[in-house]
Order: sequence, then structure tokens, then C-alpha cells
Amino acid sequence: MNKLKKKNLYIEINDKSFLIAIGEYDDELNFKIIEHESYSPSGFNNGKVRNLETTVENLKKVVKKIENKSNLLFSEINIIINQTDFDCINISGFKKLNGNQILSDDISYILNDVKSKLLESEKDKTIIHLFNTKYLLDNKQIKNLPIGLYGDFYSHQLTFFLIKNNELKNLKTLFNKCNLGINKIILKNFSDGIKIINNFKNDTFIKIKIGKSESTLSFFFESAFCFFQKFNFGSDIILKDISKVCSLEISTIQKIISETSFEISDKNLYVDKKYFAENSYRKISLNHIMEISSARIEEIINIIFNKNKNLYDLKDKEVDLYFEFEDKNVFNKFHFIFKNNFKKYKFNILKPKEEDPLESIKIFGQLLSKGWAKEAIPFVNKKKSLISRIFSGLFE
Repeated sequence: MNKLKKKNLYIEINDKSFLIAIGEYDDELNFKIIEHESYSPSGFNNGKVRNLETTVENLKKVVKKIENKSNLLFSEINIIINQTDFDCINISGFKKLNGNQILSDDISYILNDVKSKLLESEKDKTIIHLFNTKYLLDNKQIKNLPIGLYGDFYSHQLTFFLIKNNELKNLKTLFNKCNLGINKIILKNFSDGIKIINNFKNDTFIKIKIGKSESTLSFFFESAFCFFQKFNFGSDIILKDISKVCSLEISTIQKIISETSFEISDKNLYVDKKYFAENSYRKISLNHIMEISSARIEEIINIIFNKNKNLYDLKDKEVDLYFEFEDKNVFNKFHFIFKNNFKKYKFNILKPKEEDPLESIKIFGQLLSKGWAKEAIPFVNKKKSLISRIFSGLFE
């Protein structure tokens, strides 16, 4: 509790920018940011240290700058990593009850047993997050932890998120060289999910991010981050298809897309001559470009969602979809094609420009003081709930 009353240091590591901030709590453990800095990093890629020497030099400068502004010195830091190369593993533990009551000791046994078996099989990885995903009592799903209820058979599903030990070691080395120890790490995908829960008042959803070179899918079920999948393709594959079929440079395709409207029905409209050299003009219909794009977009959606075997259980459920696009040009011109492929679902577009750039750090600050209801390794204050008291000491 005393530690939480102190000012704490936070950093959000992205590929294009780092955000570093100082936050503090009031007497009710409400969090606010009192200083912050941003800078463009080098030596990082996909949330990983690629060049230690360069990154240390840059990080030392910005840490010193924010410490000088606040007249404070820090020995620890809390980190948000924007990494997609992590493992998401769902495991269920079981307990035969034979008509008896479920006790907190039963839950403790299941959680510790599952965790120890996982770490034994994944010795080269470290757990970053652990969520209570699903409770089943006699094959009937229970919304809350069923301590005190009676039954014959209890199943408890857990979702683990792990990163490789050497990547964690690289982060520790980086911050140790800046005289900072790591207090806690969270995944950006987790904080992004909390943004949706907070902003849309929706705790069960799928978020799909279409990047330029990779795409991701995150599934939250009743506030538990329970599934993640990465795909090694993004919107660039659409541009490459058009480039290949039409024999045009990618840069030319980008110009054509940015300056053309494709929400048309006239098949007699063609790409303007200004996009060709004098001796290379060819008649390419805009409809042809849209057909190429539509075919690839449909394939992308099938792989990520429609034909994704990991999502078969969701096909008959009402799950809202939230989309984020890295390439705004592709999104602005072809979003109607994406939307037309999701007529059965509520299709929402996330607009990062409208977001508070420090929102993830503010979420992190609240997580440190109040924990997360479905996370089984919460940071909790002294006024612990029943669930917090059960889980807070299990995984140290």
C-alpha cells in the first residue's frame, strides 16, 4: 500500500514511439499521470531489444529528462510491451467433488497443479499473464468463482500468456543498465482489450488488427483475455496482389488507391493515364482492381475468422467485432469490403487518433492498485476481496 502511494515510473514500448510517464495515487488509489515524455526509439522491433547499446543510450537520456523534470529518482519501472511473439495456452484443471462443497483449497490446488505442469513443459518461458477463463460445475458454466457450492465434478479453465526467457532477460539487462529494476510487465494487447471494455462497456468481444505485414486476433470473454493468434500477413498483401496482376509498382498502386474512389458500379471507368509513363499506358479498369482486392480481403477474413478452427465455438454466439487498421489508406478505400464480409456480426472500427495516447499507462496504473477481476496474479491493496485473498499468494 505504501509503495502504491509513491510516484511510480511507467514505459510503453512501441516500435515507432516510446511513452514514459510518472504516475501517482490519491488516498482512494485513483491514478493520475503527473509527468510524461515521448521519444522515437531505435534498437527495438516488435517489442524486442535488437540493439542493446543504442537502446540503452536513448533510454538513459529520456529517463534522466523525466527525472530532472520531476526532481525524482526511480529504481523500478513498469513496462507495457507491444509484442506479438508470445504464447497463449489454455489449460483446464479438474476436481472430483462427489457431492461435496468447493473450497478455496480446491481452487488453490487446481491452479498450482496446472501452473507447475505448464512451467515444467515450458522451461524456456516465463508467465506474463494468467487469467481465470471459465468455471464449469457439473458441466454447467458458472459466471463467478463457485466457492461454497456443491457438486460432483468441477473444471477450471486457465489462460496463460508466456514470453521467452531470453527476451525477458534482454529487457532486464536493458533497464538494469539504466539503473532500473522491472516491477511488472503487461502486454499491450491486454491493455488494448481493457480500453474496449472501458470505452464500449462490452466484456466479450473479438478485436482484429490488420497491420501492414502482420495481423492479430484477440478474444476477451467476460473480461478474461482468453485467446490470441498472430498471422504473418497484413494489408500489404492486397497491394502486392494488385501490383502483380496489373504489372505496376507498389508505389504506383498506393497513389492510385489514395486518389481513387472504389465504391462505384461503373465498370467502364479506368485508371487515369497520369499514373503511367508515356509509353507504358494500359487500360486497367477500376473494377478489376476492386475485384483483386475483394478476393484477397475475403481470403484474409476466411483465414483470420470465418474458417479459423480456433473460433468454431463462437460461430453461434453474439460476439461484437472491433477492427483496427494500420494502413489508413487501405482502410479508407476498402473498409466497405471488410464490412460486407461481416454482415452477421456487429462491425466496429477503432480510431486510434481519437484515443488518449497515455490511456494504456493510465490503465496500467489502475491495474497495479486494484488488479483485474479475471487475472489470477493481481496486484492488490490491503482491502482485498475474497477472490483477491485466494489468488494473491498463489503464484509468488
